[in-house]
Amino acid sequence: MDAQPVLKKYNGSKKIVLLAIFIALGAVLKITMAVIPNVEVLTFWIFIVTVVYGVKLGFVTGVAANMVADTYIGFGPWTPFISLGFGLVAIITYLYAKGGFNSKRDYMYCGILVTIAFDLFTVITATWLVLGVPLPVALYMQYGFMPPTFYPFGLIHTASNALIFSLLGIRLVKILQMNAHVYC
Repeated sequence: MDAQPVLKKYNGSKKIVLLAIFIALGAVLKITMAVIPNVEVLTFWIFIVTVVYGVKLGFVTGVAANMVADTYIGFGPWTPFISLGFGLVAIITYLYAKGGFNSKRDYMYCGILVTIAFDLFTVITATWLVLGVPLPVALYMQYGFMPPTFYPFGLIHTASNALIFSLLGIRLVKILQMNAHVYC
């Protein structure tokens, strides 16, 4: 899972182009999925970039893709914290990947872990600290059935990411790892 040998072959301009493509794709993925509350694939894309190309590209992709997407969806005082949350996804993925991915279950567990960490980080920073919602209420809004919608945002987010990671993780990582030399 070590991406550093692949990246050492890239010169500066190729890394910048690759990063720009990753950021653009991440932003488009977030924008297109914005119509479905808390079902998103940006977390999965950051995971893929981190596993195949390393934590640096994963972190920058996560932070920048969210910033770019939020200029279209709606930029607010919460955007920097959500962006850092996506950077946190890259760091946790990198640490988790050191143990290796041996099955769909490993991908699913990583998806659950990064999603819960992301949700907790963003609830604490954006909802509690920035917007001033009391922390117990903010956590309940994320993981409970809150009126008027009664939509369990955190549970849907975690379940959808677990499903996406387990169904697509192995395939997409293998495809990108096999074809990484093409872009060098």
